[in-house]
Amino acid sequence: MGRSRNMTWGLTAAIVDNSDLWEEQLNEDETQYFVDGKWRDLKIIEEVIKVKGEDDYQLRIMQTHRGSVMEAPELRFNAALLFGGTVPELQHSEAKYSFGWGGTLSEDHSL
Repeated sequence: MGRSRNMTWGLTAAIVDNSDLWEEQLNEDETQYFVDGKWRDLKIIEEVIKVKGEDDYQLRIMQTHRGSVMEAPELRFNAALLFGGTVPELQHSEAKYSFGWGGTLSEDHSL
């Protein structure tokens, strides 16, 4: 995790309940989400990932105030990391979900 001249330190991730999912309602062009009775703008980050010998990969990251927006396949693929191996029961496999993790909050001092 880190080191100084006189010391090194590590981190063990415990399986704790520090994440949540919200099923999101997005507008047609996926630039806004509906929350508390009104539409809010998504934060959208466009990234270009260069891959040697292949075309550039265009990555569009959408974020709500709670966290990044993901689809059910992404959540299932990353279940071991995100949910300790258990895939949450998702009501709508075609829906988009925002993923909130406590470690991204400035007021979280658990690390």
